[in-house]
Amino acid sequence: MYFNNAATTWPKPEVVYRAVDECFRSLNSPERTVSDEGERSAALMADCRRTIADFFSIRDPKRLIFTPSATYSLNLAILGLDWREGDGILMSGLEHHAVSRPIRKVAREHGVTFTCIPYAADNPIDLNFVEDQLKSGHVKLLASTMASNVTGDILPSRELGELAERYGALYLVDAAQSAGVLPVDVDDLKADMLAFAGHKGLFGPPGGGGLFVRKGIQLETLAEGGTGKDSGRHEMSGRYPSNYEVGTHNLLAVVGMTAGIDWLNQTGIDNLRGHEQKLTERFLRGLNDLPGVTVFGTADVKNRTSVVSLTMDGVTPGKMAQWLAEHHNVSSRAGFHCAPLAHETIGTLPGDGTIRFSFGFSNTLEEVEQLLGFLAEMPRLEGQLDWVV
Repeated sequence: MYFNNAATTWPKPEVVYRAVDECFRSLNSPERTVSDEGERSAALMADCRRTIADFFSIRDPKRLIFTPSATYSLNLAILGLDWREGDGILMSGLEHHAVSRPIRKVAREHGVTFTCIPYAADNPIDLNFVEDQLKSGHVKLLASTMASNVTGDILPSRELGELAERYGALYLVDAAQSAGVLPVDVDDLKADMLAFAGHKGLFGPPGGGGLFVRKGIQLETLAEGGTGKDSGRHEMSGRYPSNYEVGTHNLLAVVGMTAGIDWLNQTGIDNLRGHEQKLTERFLRGLNDLPGVTVFGTADVKNRTSVVSLTMDGVTPGKMAQWLAEHHNVSSRAGFHCAPLAHETIGTLPGDGTIRFSFGFSNTLEEVEQLLGFLAEMPRLEGQLDWVV
């Protein structure tokens, strides 16, 4: 049983496998080959860019940059800004390393200050605190995930965007856990920059992601090299999106991501969300009957994704995950989920973190019932199994 969809969705819809296989067998590198196959590859890449841009309501597809991952996208968005000593950054207390590490880097290297927004299980973002900070005028960037990869909490992203716009701060949205799970509209969110992953809720293969950058923002490059544009110049063109898409495009990842989006559009995000809410609601209700279990994040399934993190008295999360895998072939994830800031926020660091279960479209209520049964029978394993990172 696979319950680690927050890391990478699996299995993928069959149409994604077929699209990637056909592309791999019949096409090649866009803008690198003078041939019929090269022209078809370039045309396909352009079609994919339009489809993905439309999915996020990005009006100008050229403002969509394809990247190797959401992590790369977030690094480009943060490290690519023009930082000055005294600038301020405001971020949620649930941020992934992909946001918090580059923010800490610019703080070290440029004299920038950063502040974390207070968190409560029933109020993951204190909007009054955010407004007070923005009123000071020193906040250059407000960065926030739409949904936590640790607690599953859905954050008030639209309200954050409205506050950032009102007080003149740039607004960066991490949609890694929400793209394909929740509606994501860059205009509705008032996002200046938005990063997403291809291999999670969009059902594409690993190795692909994207970054939307609103017109008027010019980022510094993280990498430079060949782009298929302006090859006769020594300097980068500065144009979107080619200025940031260095090297050969990962056409397979882009095609797979697009096939996943087509499948999402046909199936309906609301339908998938409804299915995952049913699984999450049953799981949370069942956990209430288990002694010694602590669940993190809101209990309201309307305000959370299908990500559920928990701890159990007497056994570490790593040993729980190991026992489930070895005895019941259950896939989960234990530890800090590349988000120690979030674990500090919810109180599981210092400590051993949590065990996380995240449900997807292929999971069933029967599987959730079985998982609850496994957790109910789990022996107290302290001292019996080695720690699993």
